[in-house]
Amino acid sequence: LSRLLRSRRLKRGALDFDLPDAKVVLDEKGNVVDVAKRSQDPGVKKAYQLIEELMLLANETVATWLVGRNLPAIFRIHEAPDEAKLERLAAFSEQAGMPFDIDEAKDPKALARVLKGWVDHPAASVFHMLLLRSMKQASYDVVNLGHFGLASKAYLHFTSPIRRYPDLVVHRVVHAALLGERVPRRDKDDEALRDAALACSTAERRAMEVERGVVDLHRAILMQGRIVAIDSPFVDVLLRFEDLAAEPFEISDDGLFAYGVRSGERIALGDRLVVAITDAAVLRRTVYGRRVAHLGGYADEGRPRRRRAQVVEAPPRRVAKQKPVREAAPRRAPSR
Repeated sequence: LSRLLRSRRLKRGALDFDLPDAKVVLDEKGNVVDVAKRSQDPGVKKAYQLIEELMLLANETVATWLVGRNLPAIFRIHEAPDEAKLERLAAFSEQAGMPFDIDEAKDPKALARVLKGWVDHPAASVFHMLLLRSMKQASYDVVNLGHFGLASKAYLHFTSPIRRYPDLVVHRVVHAALLGERVPRRDKDDEALRDAALACSTAERRAMEVERGVVDLHRAILMQGRIVAIDSPFVDVLLRFEDLAAEPFEISDDGLFAYGVRSGERIALGDRLVVAITDAAVLRRTVYGRRVAHLGGYADEGRPRRRRAQVVEAPPRRVAKQKPVREAAPRRAPSR
């Protein structure tokens, strides 16, 4: 049943993101021993998908039931992507040899086809990250605006009333309606629902910031005095411009690559670099690195040599034109 539901959902245009999620591993004393990607075991993945599809079905069914009876609710909405950010995504796609029309990204079904075409591409993870950043953040609202990421006309959160307040609010409305009790009518006295929706959206964003901060803190503690490969441990590393090479580097207008002012060397989004970890700033929750050698062959000029590090990915979002600005880790896919 879950496979049929998933097939039907993807066919209508739901987006299927493949983004890694960090898991902090602690020992018995509470010390961090690893930060890894969550299990990609096929069996575990199938189990999650089974639960996910039935959860989505329940949420969508209740939303449709409430809309059909013109009953108030807190809906989970997700609007279409930001057009300006889609232009950056289209530019990256063209450079990667996978061009697409921006108009396609405005339609969930067409965008889902584009996403499917990236499945086996070496830069798929970068594309997914840029696509996610072009999406507007899902939020709670009393007005049903649909859910772009799920290609759903009506969606809400219903399945977790013991841990999410919007679900509890929906349960109360459904319960009252089924018992024939008075339910506030839409657009009349649902101000309390509107306030609750705003409060839930605000609290959700704060919780996500705390979660990212905790993971980044443990990453920094783990990396003190270590050499890293970005995949294991699953750690982000910040490279300043001055740590790329002896020559000055500038960032391109579209932010998709950096280039050496003298040599013209280009470091694009998704390229792999050899780096050494130079600092793990726990208070800043940031791990810093320095490029050990250029993949083209020449080493850093006039700098002390360090032992060779493993290969890590260095996304340009870790590089700023003036002062390095550390952005938050990519948020989770909006369909959750």
